[in-house]
Amino acid sequence: MAAAGDVNVSVNEGDKGEKTTAEQLGDGPTSNRGCTDCWCLLVLLGAWAAYLFVTVLGFADGNPAKLYLPRDFSGGYCDVENNWNDGTKTKGFPKQSFTMNTSAATDLIVKQFMCSTAVVDLLTKTKEVLAQDEHSDYLCACCLIPCAKCEGSLQTGDDFTDTLKLGSAIGNKLNELQGATDPSRLFSAGGANGNVFMDMWNSVDQYFNKVCLKECTLNFNTLKSSSSPREYIFSLAPDNMMSNAFNKLKKAPTDGRNGQTITNLQNAITNQFKFKALPLDACPYDPSRCVPMPGIEFEEISAGYCTFKMSAEVVNSIGSAASDAFVGLGGESLVSGLGETFGKWVGEFQRSIPAFIIVTILAFVTGFIYLVLLRFAVGLCVWLSIFVVLLIMALGGASCYVRASQCAGADFLETGKQIGAGALIAASGAFSSGCDEKLEGEGHNYKGCQKYSKGLNKCIKWGDASSSSIMKKYSLKFGSDAGTGIVPAAVYSDRLHNDYCRNPCDIAGADCNAKSIWCFTSNADQAWEECQPVGVVKPTCSNGYAIKSSEMRTLLEVCAYVLWALAVLYLIGVICMTNRIRLAIAVSKVAAIFMRQNTMIVLTPAIQSLISCIWCLVWVLSASFLLSQVPDDAVDKGAFLTYAEAYGTDTTPGKCTNSWPSGSVWKDETNCEQINGTYACWRCAPPRYTFDWRFAVSFFVFLWNNALMIAIGQFVVAAACSCWFFTQNSQKGSTGVIRKAIHWTWRYHLGSLAFGSFIIAVVQMIRYVLYYYEQQAKAQKNRVMVIILKICQCLLWCFEKCIKFLNENAYIQIALHGSNFCISAKNAFYLILRNALRFGVISVVGKGIRVIGIFFITAGTGVVGYFVFTAMYADMTPTVPVIIYVFVGYVVGKLFVNVYGLAMDTVLQCFLACEEMGKVEAGEDGYLPSPLRGWLKEKPALEE
Repeated sequence: MAAAGDVNVSVNEGDKGEKTTAEQLGDGPTSNRGCTDCWCLLVLLGAWAAYLFVTVLGFADGNPAKLYLPRDFSGGYCDVENNWNDGTKTKGFPKQSFTMNTSAATDLIVKQFMCSTAVVDLLTKTKEVLAQDEHSDYLCACCLIPCAKCEGSLQTGDDFTDTLKLGSAIGNKLNELQGATDPSRLFSAGGANGNVFMDMWNSVDQYFNKVCLKECTLNFNTLKSSSSPREYIFSLAPDNMMSNAFNKLKKAPTDGRNGQTITNLQNAITNQFKFKALPLDACPYDPSRCVPMPGIEFEEISAGYCTFKMSAEVVNSIGSAASDAFVGLGGESLVSGLGETFGKWVGEFQRSIPAFIIVTILAFVTGFIYLVLLRFAVGLCVWLSIFVVLLIMALGGASCYVRASQCAGADFLETGKQIGAGALIAASGAFSSGCDEKLEGEGHNYKGCQKYSKGLNKCIKWGDASSSSIMKKYSLKFGSDAGTGIVPAAVYSDRLHNDYCRNPCDIAGADCNAKSIWCFTSNADQAWEECQPVGVVKPTCSNGYAIKSSEMRTLLEVCAYVLWALAVLYLIGVICMTNRIRLAIAVSKVAAIFMRQNTMIVLTPAIQSLISCIWCLVWVLSASFLLSQVPDDAVDKGAFLTYAEAYGTDTTPGKCTNSWPSGSVWKDETNCEQINGTYACWRCAPPRYTFDWRFAVSFFVFLWNNALMIAIGQFVVAAACSCWFFTQNSQKGSTGVIRKAIHWTWRYHLGSLAFGSFIIAVVQMIRYVLYYYEQQAKAQKNRVMVIILKICQCLLWCFEKCIKFLNENAYIQIALHGSNFCISAKNAFYLILRNALRFGVISVVGKGIRVIGIFFITAGTGVVGYFVFTAMYADMTPTVPVIIYVFVGYVVGKLFVNVYGLAMDTVLQCFLACEEMGKVEAGEDGYLPSPLRGWLKEKPALEE
């Protein structure tokens, strides 16, 4: 017999499967069970064997430390004997710290030196240094002539025509970089370099090299105390357009006519462009990479990683606030502050562990309180949620419409009030069919029947005592009878007889200047107010709209109509689905009763989650060996002419980034290669990790095991709930349904659960493979393929959701009938097909209840936790502990609602089975739960 309110529909058995019969499920879930889908267990064992095989291969060659070890500027790992592509040996240098990038730090200084008038005149007006055909490259390097390299002339500071003054100015600037002066001057606007290095924290990667050092404490002070510092004579990178002129100037003969000028400039280069570098035993790189920055020190923030801090001299000079601000832009203040605060948080949490344990227990208590309340208040929650959704759609449409109609300078709420008033008047039928509501200009010829003002105030009829008294009060003048308070008879009979909203301000001598129709109102606080013609809802905006774009106003108006249409359809759907919603409420109550009577069922997902966490940790450890095996040919080992060639552009893939995972790019200024006469200095650094077939095998087993653990938890809940449903009402809650469900899982149906989870894992694996190819297409700058792959992933994600839903219901069928996975999935599919609307309504209602449940348990745990914490630890700040308690409440809430949702689905299938069998036993000796008794024709328990 169909449930109350459902329409009987003839079912074609060939199209929608066979219904459940009393022979199949007369006394509840079948006890005559056998092992199902055992072959899939053999496949699962084979997958585990393959996982162990690739894991052993990973242990042989992998190095998980490469996934987290610090790296230097070239991608080399710190504290490693042999780096990729014969890179620097960094064994014994475990800390990633920073040194000065001399090329970037001196860039502006070099340009000021090489592009000053004194040097330009020497290099371009004489032949003692540069040949004639070399002038254009030099002038382009200085941006003194328009060329592709430049966007305009350089702004390098003061220009010098005297070589001695130029050398002195450059020397002052370089002295600050070399630490020959007070380090604070480098970070002061009053220094020789101005504010150049005050702004460098916005470009930390530009001004510093990442290097591997022995300790984070190595800095400029270390250099000053070193007995064996190295020396670095500055030179420009070979691919720098200014390099040729700079190098020739250093070596130019001084015996010519301009010998003294050349000598002065060479002395500046030789004496000033010289830096001290850390010794080789402190910094294993070329001296150019080992020059420390004056005034900067470092401290360790985490294992192997150093961050910035200002030296004491700088702090004393510019103040701690300014130094913190400078370094904060580089990230130090944030990290150090978080480090200190995090330590405080950990300490407070350790002190409050007893409170944490108490709150965790109370979180479970809150969950059970929710179940008790749900038993009695689920109907109220559901109907209230339905009304709130309808209200949101209606108000959302109204907000869009009001915003689209809002006049410039008008208040949003006032506009809404006017539109609402206009809509009410139009809906009330306040005008007759004989009225002409046409309004032109200022409305002097309006002859409509509007009786209400914009503010929904009732208008007073022209000529009655009330209007006359108002006219007398304000001495309003209308024509020849001005001052008497009476409208001239001719005007009254012609224009105002029996009228309300008019604009008689065009009458000769009228003492008013209204811009539209108006009326005197019966509201004592509103003597008069403008009107709108009947049927006009939107206000007239003579000064324009608040939203200037007509397209945006149209879009908002369309959105309003769409939301209102959806609201109407939603309301119609709710009315048509009323009985199904009531059934969903009844099912929800039964599920709540099941969980309340079998409280231990909540531990099923908890234990499942614990095992999953352990498995994830094991898998991550094994996968890290596979991920770290980056092949020697992962990226090109050659050098490239430009950064764009190495890294790529928006449309062209780079040589270092044309595959995923992508490498990085760095500039090797000390070992540039010549390619067809041009220097190539850009090189690739390999990625930290890679993917190959071994990782694919390991990842698939990971997905399969995850899906299997979820399937086991779902089956245990489904089996326990189905057994409980068909237990006599007098014995519900006293039988070991959970123990029986666990026994069925491991004794009979593990193979079927492995089969169902295998299907999910295959779909997920295909989706991740598509994601892999999407990243490859993105690296190849193939935007069309990226979009196609994204669409395919979206479709697969939807398909995966459908498969998961079908699997969940298939597990319920296995619990009820003991059949294998394929038969159960087919039965579940046809059951859903025969009862699509019921399943849809149950799904929507269940989702709403689960959201409310998570919110209730999370908020309840947070509130209870706050009071528990403040009662136990009055001297401690509760902020962080309460955040932790809220998270605990969320996790516990998820555990409860996940079990609850599956219990609802199981109860629905049990209900449908009873309906299709036509055999329902009610009462204390029957099994039908009380909330469902009104939905099926009851049959006494002993009746045959």
